[in-house]
Amino acid sequence: MVRKISCLGWGFLVMALVTTGCTSSNNAYKDPNQNARVHYTLGIAELKNNNPTMALAKFLDAEKIDKRDPDIQEGLAQAYQRKGAFSEAEKHYLKAIAIRPDEPRYYNNLGALYLDMQRPDDALPNLEKAANNLLFASPEIPLTGIGIARSLKNDYTGAVTAYREALSKNPKYAEAYLRLGEALTAMGQVDRGLREYRKALVLVPESTRLHFLMGMAFMKNGDMEQARKSFTKVRQLLPESEMGQRANDYLDMLQ
Repeated sequence: MVRKISCLGWGFLVMALVTTGCTSSNNAYKDPNQNARVHYTLGIAELKNNNPTMALAKFLDAEKIDKRDPDIQEGLAQAYQRKGAFSEAEKHYLKAIAIRPDEPRYYNNLGALYLDMQRPDDALPNLEKAANNLLFASPEIPLTGIGIARSLKNDYTGAVTAYREALSKNPKYAEAYLRLGEALTAMGQVDRGLREYRKALVLVPESTRLHFLMGMAFMKNGDMEQARKSFTKVRQLLPESEMGQRANDYLDMLQ
């Protein structure tokens, strides 16, 4: 029996912001556009520090100075996306694309936003545009997003094809192994799914999400001992998280 893919967030698909064209602070304050880039760079730092509220403030300061910089628009989009203001994020991604329509990163990130919004039909053409751009350095990322979009549409065969293509581009991309394992498990091919999970485990042995999915697959396969080990690992890694609490519930059930 096919089951639904669990929604665990697609933030991993969003490509990081870039810092370009910045100069020293002395020169920056003589050139308004460079001043905008200073605020933009500060916004990137706040995002890296997991502070989207302060990042948003910095990007808004940058936009006041330079509304035509597409990277600033992308920064605003990412800050809004991190805060869950998806309609605002969409508006700024679209502005970035309108200013610089040849940048594949913007299409990838807009596609990831549409996955957050549970809009796979809108995500697919943007992710495909990024994946098909020969100048895009990380095609495995939008290809994995394409797989997720197809999974959301219950097209697991198409999802598996996309994940395998992602791995052909980058055999060390753990997320594609994880998602491939999830799609195969959803198709009832639990043993094959576990093989892909184990490949991901070699690359990211401390992934809470991976251990949780493995626990679910082991439980579905009737291997309760391995399921307990996987859920125990989740509880050790993130005991206070929602996933940790869910793992704890399963451990109670498996006693």
